[in-house]
Amino acid sequence: MKSFPLPLRFSIPAILIFCGSLLGINSFNQEVSDAYKKTEINTKNYVAISAGQTARILDYLYRRTDIEDAEITIISQLGSDPNLNLVMVIDDQNIIHLSNRYELRDIPISKTVAGAYTSELTTVRTKLAGNILLSQDRKKLIAIYPILLQILPNEIRPSRVGILFFEYDLNPAKQQAYNDALKRSLIFNGSLTIFCLGLWFFFEFSLTRRVSQLVAASNSLAEGNLNVRTRLSGSDELVQISVAFDHMASKIQENTRILQQELIKRELIEAQLQETNEQLSISNVELASATKAKSEFLANMSHEIRTPMNGVIGMVELLAMTTLSEEQKDLVYTVRDSGKALLIIINDILDFSKIESGNLELEQHPFVLKDIIKSVCNLLSKQASNKEINLEYSINPNVPINLLGDSSRLRQILLNLIGNAIKFTHQGRVLVSVISNYHQELTKNTVRKVEEYELMITIQDTGIGIDSNRIKQLFQPFTQADASISRKYGGTGLGLAISKSLVNLMGGTIWVESLGNIAGYPPQNWISDLETPQNQGSSFYFTIIVKAVLSPEINSQINPDQPKPEAIITQSKLKILIAEDNRINQKVVTLTLKKLGYIADIANNGIEALAMLEKESYEVILMDMQMPEMDGITATKIIRQSDQPQPWIIALTANSLEEDRQICLDVGMNDFVTKPIAIAELNRVLSEYLKTHS
Repeated sequence: MKSFPLPLRFSIPAILIFCGSLLGINSFNQEVSDAYKKTEINTKNYVAISAGQTARILDYLYRRTDIEDAEITIISQLGSDPNLNLVMVIDDQNIIHLSNRYELRDIPISKTVAGAYTSELTTVRTKLAGNILLSQDRKKLIAIYPILLQILPNEIRPSRVGILFFEYDLNPAKQQAYNDALKRSLIFNGSLTIFCLGLWFFFEFSLTRRVSQLVAASNSLAEGNLNVRTRLSGSDELVQISVAFDHMASKIQENTRILQQELIKRELIEAQLQETNEQLSISNVELASATKAKSEFLANMSHEIRTPMNGVIGMVELLAMTTLSEEQKDLVYTVRDSGKALLIIINDILDFSKIESGNLELEQHPFVLKDIIKSVCNLLSKQASNKEINLEYSINPNVPINLLGDSSRLRQILLNLIGNAIKFTHQGRVLVSVISNYHQELTKNTVRKVEEYELMITIQDTGIGIDSNRIKQLFQPFTQADASISRKYGGTGLGLAISKSLVNLMGGTIWVESLGNIAGYPPQNWISDLETPQNQGSSFYFTIIVKAVLSPEINSQINPDQPKPEAIITQSKLKILIAEDNRINQKVVTLTLKKLGYIADIANNGIEALAMLEKESYEVILMDMQMPEMDGITATKIIRQSDQPQPWIIALTANSLEEDRQICLDVGMNDFVTKPIAIAELNRVLSEYLKTHS
């Protein structure tokens, strides 16, 4: 609320004067109006009596002889009234017969003020009844009364009707009424002024001065004078405010003293905190530096390990495609499976490092859940059949067919959990089941409608189960249910920790139920069937949030582990250049391309690749990132900036991190293939080139 623009000592008298003036003016106007009305009524009665009596006298005189002197006398007496401006006797022809103004005799009334009342004259003659009128300016009274004129010689009784016309001036009477009203108003307003002054003095001494004392004390308190007190006397509300103010000032003084003591303590604590923060800042810098060094070390180790692994796995893949005896096949497959197991360990360590540093980001692309689960089951079916385990899956009909999410990471979770279930199961079965709950509806745009669903996926096995004293340690990095398990079954202990992190990134949670015990992070609305506890095996559950898209374009992922026979094509004239410094990798890539029907040239580094491009035009370049003398990134930049025909450049590298992929795409490379090279993956990128350039 806005404050009043004037202090109380000025606003109170101003309000009193304003209100008193309005009341006085209104009272005076009402007094004058009433006086005018009363004057008009009294004067109207007086004129009516005078005109009526005069008309009756004239009626009587006109019945007698020698009336001329008498009527002149009557008119003269009426004219002696100073307020009676005009007296006229008008005959039946509307000619002035007699008047107090001699110059008006014997002239028509149209030349006088009576001309404006011709219609009233006619009415009075017809009704033979007098009438009193108020002029339009309300300053005069007009009296019109009928009189019977003298009988004509041939008449038995009078037939002619004349008019007695009075014009009475109201101004003197109204002036007198105004003066009387003014006197009464002055007396009233004087009394009202005295009352307002008395009221103002009362407020000045009982309110405004005491309020000013309170304001001054408040300002003094605000400026820091904590010893100020008002101590007003009396028993009204202001005294109660004064007592409350004094009590508040005492409390503020006391609290200020306490706060000062607390501030001293706080300054000491803040000094200690600042010292601790400086130490933490130094520790954070060291931790960040250590984390960066660890990530760089893991990335470099990944590159160094993947490079020879590409030679091992690549050569084994090529060897497996040749004609071998059963014993040779067994030896080759053993080497291949060992290499892939080592690659899985490397991938787990890299994934855990990316998750730990917060650099792992999920992708969003359409997929069919059934295809993913079927692909994983097909991949693990040999392991299950070797142990005579039934590997089955069941998808509830309410699960949407077309989904949007990171299918590769979902595939990784399923590989970890289903692989563990098969690993720790000796007989029976492993069952994968999927149900869904509607989550919410999203509107991305006016073209596509997207709905969110929560999927709950269960992997149930009939294996050895997990003891109660070990189940709580699951989902922790480098932890397994039993220390002896790593010796018996193998593994890094990272699979469940990575799966938990990926599930969390997908908006879900993961938990396990085994031998009547529960561990992990089950949802609040999940109900366990503990009335019939499991005597064997484990059930792993996890939920994720996915989007169901109406009729999207689905790009189903094909298992890249083995090339299909129909993928092998006949001899192609496609001109390919391999930029690779490692001799073994050169051989692996060359032989792999040969199996796919391609012949390629080899450059040992980026400088040789640029020189060969000057001599010959290549359509596709398989470019390694790290090479001596000139790396693949620098070579690609130079190629993209040149005016020569632009080849299709595919990164062929042991650097598997997402940031490495982005670096390659940013400098102008068209695709990205990691080592060890899968034949199907290499066939895919070359097939895509042929499709876009056919």
